[in-house]
Amino acid sequence: MSIKTSKLNNDLMVATDCIPNFETASIGLFVNIGSVNESSSQIGISHFLEHMAFKGTTTRTALEISEAIEAVGGHMNAYTSKEITVFHAKILKGNVDLAIDILTDIIQNSKFDLSEFEKEKMVIIQEIRQMNDTPDDLVFEMFQAKCFDGECLGQSILGTEDDIRSYSPEDLHRYLKSKYSTDKMILCASGGIDHDEIVNLSERYTGGMAAFQVPPPAKQKYQGGFIFKKKQLEQTHVVLGYEGVSQNDQTKYDLFVLSTILGAGMSSRLFQEVREKRGLVYSIFSFTSNYRDTGNFGIYAACEDDKTKEVISIIRDEFEKIRHTLTEEEILKAKTQINASLLMSLESSGNRMERMAHQFLLQGRFFPPGEITEKINAVNEESIIAITERVFRTKPTLAVIGDGKDIEKLYDAV
Repeated sequence: MSIKTSKLNNDLMVATDCIPNFETASIGLFVNIGSVNESSSQIGISHFLEHMAFKGTTTRTALEISEAIEAVGGHMNAYTSKEITVFHAKILKGNVDLAIDILTDIIQNSKFDLSEFEKEKMVIIQEIRQMNDTPDDLVFEMFQAKCFDGECLGQSILGTEDDIRSYSPEDLHRYLKSKYSTDKMILCASGGIDHDEIVNLSERYTGGMAAFQVPPPAKQKYQGGFIFKKKQLEQTHVVLGYEGVSQNDQTKYDLFVLSTILGAGMSSRLFQEVREKRGLVYSIFSFTSNYRDTGNFGIYAACEDDKTKEVISIIRDEFEKIRHTLTEEEILKAKTQINASLLMSLESSGNRMERMAHQFLLQGRFFPPGEITEKINAVNEESIIAITERVFRTKPTLAVIGDGKDIEKLYDAV
């Protein structure tokens, strides 16, 4: 990978990854601001702001924004996470000028027109209702809330209906002007691009952007506990997890391998034991999330209500067994899976752009794929056992949605 970086006079960082012979380019503005930066009176506002960015600027209407990018065969989107907000586009390499123009326009010149604002309120409320009607989404929301109970990391990215109804265009404008400092941003481009051209275009289109002081979010701490929502469903949805590790903790590579062995793919231990051997679930998998200060690790499963305790007990048994039954063969298989996934992702300019931006924003530098592969390959039985004992000593978090039969016994089981 050919990574180049430049810093503009306004402190905006520009990073590029030129991929020879690519006819397309992925361009993104990544802002080191997310729901973790919101106060208790601002919950959901980062996501609301992301929605409104496409609803018209002083130079383009909402329709003109979408028409401009689609007229050249490109597409544009955005998303908000706990720690980052992203605005991105994919276009043919000859249209990078247009993509950077629009991306910087929606950041600098959004109008927050009242009629568009009121319509988008209802769109976000529908998004909230859809999430609440989708148990395999809602249980993760509940899990995150309990992992970081009382912390900003536990707050909903979407907010509640009451939160969304309470905001005015002026609230979004103030939030934008108080959070979107250029030293909290990076403009990344990957694909058939030229670094100097991207830098020149960025200088041309970001004249209205500047750096200023933005208070950092409070240090986030894992909490843990039990949360249950009674809901008449065909299945009970469960997420069981523990405290993980932070973005800069090097034991995250050990946890990646552990997670892969336990619940990534059809040959993983949990898939084989819970689904293939016992037929108790359709879906079961593991995951790990890393944030600036902390992280979490967990297992998701969905099963019949009267099988919930059995499924949780099996998951716990597998947690215990792995410290005594690891084999070199499955460790090597897990490391190969992770390394292959990393290398396959390099064939996408969008994935390369995302990885580059997240590493620069959250970890301060770019990590070449070879360096990551080296860290994965260094994981061994001893380091996996060490991270297993460290993680499973933390307070468990259990989130459950379902009928709730014998619900009081579920948390005791873990």
